[in-house]
Amino acid sequence: MMPVTEKQWNDRSGLAAALFHLLDPSVPCRREDEEKAAELFVSLETDRKRLLKILSLCEEPSTPKELYLAAKAGSWLGNSHAEETVRYASAYLETPGWIELPYHMVSENGILVSQGDRCRAQVFEELAQAQEHLHRYEAALANFAEAYRLEPYNAMNAIKMADVVVKSRSRLEALNFLNQQKFSRYYQPAEYTDAQGMRHRNDTFRQILDSHILKIRSAGQADTERQRMENLKKFRTKHPEGEDNLPEKRK
Repeated sequence: MMPVTEKQWNDRSGLAAALFHLLDPSVPCRREDEEKAAELFVSLETDRKRLLKILSLCEEPSTPKELYLAAKAGSWLGNSHAEETVRYASAYLETPGWIELPYHMVSENGILVSQGDRCRAQVFEELAQAQEHLHRYEAALANFAEAYRLEPYNAMNAIKMADVVVKSRSRLEALNFLNQQKFSRYYQPAEYTDAQGMRHRNDTFRQILDSHILKIRSAGQADTERQRMENLKKFRTKHPEGEDNLPEKRK
């Protein structure tokens, strides 16, 4: 079997990037790879087959580009590829990063965003989601926290952290954490003017945070009521003579 040359490896990873670009335009690719990728895209028929092809094109990934594409493909393939996602995302985060990804600053809805930090945060999120599925909760929490550090304006990072805390610790601790995020400067609505001179108010962070706090509180109340009804049912089974001996009526 002939050894794979460096050019062939570049062609494979370039084709993988172009194929992923057709699924997610934020993935950069070379123009010369787009035509072949488009043909491959049509022949593979389903997104799952396309993602599996991307993984095969990045076989034994080692460069930042290959690791980024493999981690992203694994994440998109879902829980069945959680171990691969953890392996590739962890390895990618030990590199300086794929230099073709965007790194400049942009203004979005009144908030200044570093695209470089966003790209890196997304890999931390993909890693954390895979770890959460594998019940590696403390590792998942640490990596969601790193994504939140890179994107402090993204309330979904705080929400994902809280959801892990609910699973691994308690609702009360999750609620305390979310309430602390009300002190974030992003909790206050951002007032800004768009390119047409129209004034806008961005309160997305506040809306997402407040909504999830309410959701966790409601879930806690529902669980409390469910437990009360189960206890009542057990008591009635043991004491069929009536409700006069119910704990709340003995006081």
